[in-house]
This record gives sequence, C-alpha cells and structure tokens, in this order.
Amino acid sequence: MKYSIRKNITGVCLIGVLFCIFLSGCIQEEKKQIEIQLSARSAVIAEAKNGRILYSKNPKSKYPPASTAKIMTAIVAVENMKLDTEIIASSSISRVEPTVVPLSPGVGYKLKDLLAAILIKSANDAAVAIAEGVSGSEQNFAILMNEKARQIGMENTYFVTASGLPTGKKDEQYTTSEDLIKMIREASKYIFLLGLMGQTEGSLQGSDGKEIYLKTHNKSLYSETGASWGKTGYTKEARRTFAGTDPSPSPKIIFSLLKSNNLWKDIEKLKINGLELYKEKHKNMILKIIDWIRKKIS
Repeated sequence: MKYSIRKNITGVCLIGVLFCIFLSGCIQEEKKQIEIQLSARSAVIAEAKNGRILYSKNPKSKYPPASTAKIMTAIVAVENMKLDTEIIASSSISRVEPTVVPLSPGVGYKLKDLLAAILIKSANDAAVAIAEGVSGSEQNFAILMNEKARQIGMENTYFVTASGLPTGKKDEQYTTSEDLIKMIREASKYIFLLGLMGQTEGSLQGSDGKEIYLKTHNKSLYSETGASWGKTGYTKEARRTFAGTDPSPSPKIIFSLLKSNNLWKDIEKLKINGLELYKEKHKNMILKIIDWIRKKIS
C-alpha cells in the first residue's frame, strides 16, 4: 500500500516536473522572435482582437505615413459625418497632386463615395474634399486627425495633411509601425471601411451624373497566395508603406510596415507569418504538449 502511494506520488511529481519544464520552454519560445526577412525598415504584426504584438521590427522608428494617413482621414470622417452627406468639392481640389479621382469643383459627392475614392484609389483630391467638408479646411481637419491619434494611443504620430502628401518640410508628419497597428485596429471596427480596403475596384457618381471608375493600388489583393486588405502608400521620402489585415470582415491579424523597397513581398511575408504566429498562439494546450513531446523525442 505504502509502495503504491509512493509510486503515485512519484508519478505526480514527475508529471509536475515535466509540466514545469514544458511551461518554461513555452515562456522561452514566447520571448524568442522569429526572423522575417523584410526590406521594410519597420514592421509590426499584432492580433486584431486585442492588439497583442506577435512580431516587431523597429516598431517605434518614425517615418512618413504617406497614404496610410487616409485611414485616419476615413476614421475621423465617419465619426463626424453621416455616410450619405453630400460634400461640394471646392476649387482647391483642382490644385491637388495625383493620384486624383478627378473630382469636379462645384459638384456634390456623397461621403461614402469619397471614402471609396481614398481607400480604393487613394485619391488625394477626395481626401481634401472630405477634410474641407468635415472641418472647413485641411488644416482644421488635421487637428481632428491628431486628436483621434492621441485618443487611441498613437503617441508617436503627427498628421499635417488628410492625404498623407508631404508638405515640403522634411519629417513634418510622421508615424511608427506600432502606431499604424493602433490605427488599422480602430478602422477595423467599421465594417464599411474595412470592406472598402478589400475591394479591387468601385465607382462613384457626383451630382452632375458623371460616373467615375475606381481601381485599387493594392496589388496584394490580386495575390494567388491570398489577399491582404488594407491601405498602401508611397512618396519619395516615405518609400512604400502599408497598414492592413488578413482578408476577412473579422480579421485574425493586423500588420503594418514603413519604408519598404519591396512592398508586395513584404506584405506577403507579414501576412503568411502572421497567420502562422496567430495559429501557434491559439493552439490547444494539449496539442502544444504533444508537439513539445515530439520535439523532445525526435
């Protein structure tokens, strides 16, 4: 009887020791960061639901946002104006640098159509029209953009233009890949906005009855290995930028990158590795133990 009890206690202790070793191994694995070969100088992968970081590379380095700024423009717009509100394009949209819709001064466009223009085609004139329609001027609208950025914890971001176009002053507006994660996570709360970032094409029609075709700049939407919803950006100083999600109205991961020289490859790597990291993170504990045992005996 005593031998049986001692045997049971020994067995329980052995299981306990093995479990502790397993947990220690899990903690060490958690601390390790996988290596993803990227051309981007900065990148982050996070869980969409809670924002937990799964991977990062120079997450706090500041770089120009380029057209990823249009995501914040969209967020601020939907928070301050109804989608069916008509905005009359002013003469200032004629002076905006491409990419443009192009909009026509004096013509009315619904906010939802202008949002499609900035998130599908990345139209700078539509971004200016939204800013003026919401706040009266792009300068006033930028104040709202920065207020919203502070509100959602984007501590290392500063916006000057609704389009993300540079102002001519070096480093005047900036963001980090860590902050872009917070922004795309906020945008993901709006199914309408997320849906637009997953569209390859669309159209808009103004009060003049003219229909205009929109086509995305996000070539990853055509990827054979699976699309990545999101917003691309480019300026000479910023290089290639991106903030997006895996393709779903309820995404598992969100990811961002700044200063990329090979955007489409970088996006693909972040999406594929991000989904693998997510899968591993949420694997059933029993399966994790089985995998651990297999590794130990192999």
